[in-house]
Amino acid sequence: MEWGTLVGTALGAVLGIGATLAGEHLRWRRTVRHNRLQDRRTMYADCLVALRRAHEAMRLAADEDCSDPQLRAAKIRQAFQASGCDEARERLVLTAPDEVSEAVDASYHALRRIRETLASGSTLASHEYDAARQAHGDATRAALTVFRRDLEALES
Repeated sequence: MEWGTLVGTALGAVLGIGATLAGEHLRWRRTVRHNRLQDRRTMYADCLVALRRAHEAMRLAADEDCSDPQLRAAKIRQAFQASGCDEARERLVLTAPDEVSEAVDASYHALRRIRETLASGSTLASHEYDAARQAHGDATRAALTVFRRDLEALES
């Protein structure tokens, strides 16, 4: 047996295995990046939907005919709690970058100000509610911009 043939065969095998491993590693990295992107998209969408659901539920509770202000406030707070926005926010804060966490916190706290404004007796037509709603809208739009920027960074 010639040594040249043996060395050539061994070198070919090493190169073939190395190329396969390199290709698998690249595929694995691409899959991990894709999964991370999909997880973030889902998490961001879930958070935005939960915040929206909370706002709408509080609006409905505030718009009901209720002569007892304490019962009205309790219904508004219960609507907020039942929406799932606390859980969605916590999931996001645990896993997202700091900039995203800060943006969603700003939107969440603005929504809590809406809750307290409505629970304190303000109506949907009041200036207090309108100002709180505007602040929440601004904070949510800012969070959406941060979400998009984060997703774009993951896509590249």
